[in-house]
Amino acid sequence: MSRLGPVIDPMTYALSNDGLGPLHELHVPKNLLLLMMAGMSSEVKQSPLNTNEAVAKSALRVVAGAEANYKETKGDGHYGTLDQLIEEKLINKEMLEKYGYRIELTVSGNKFEITAVPLEYGQTGRLSYFVDESAVLRGGDHGGGVATIADQPVQ
Repeated sequence: MSRLGPVIDPMTYALSNDGLGPLHELHVPKNLLLLMMAGMSSEVKQSPLNTNEAVAKSALRVVAGAEANYKETKGDGHYGTLDQLIEEKLINKEMLEKYGYRIELTVSGNKFEITAVPLEYGQTGRLSYFVDESAVLRGGDHGGGVATIADQPVQ
């Protein structure tokens, strides 16, 4: 799990005992939580198509988080290619190739665009996804075509 690169957007849970200080505190990276939820939802007899779509959305969020981390550290203000993110162990190559989606990253200086398109439309997925440096995940049914910034945001 350390290869997932969960680096941004922590989800925090704290429980206290009426002002006596926290009795329990848990910090979980949001990207890791999303991947875990996608994996758990597949155990509820979800179709492979829905599972692939959930994992593709999570993968794009993970790559966008890795880009933010890379820009602040190794990138010296610039985003990295997929190979650079993999080399820095910010993302896992297997995550990008295993779930029926083709994930592509385009980097240009201080901008990036990540797309996810089903390998076999209708079989491995129906929705295509897009995210850029704004970190807003967008998507829609493009019949196997690429999603763009013009698509509506998705959950």
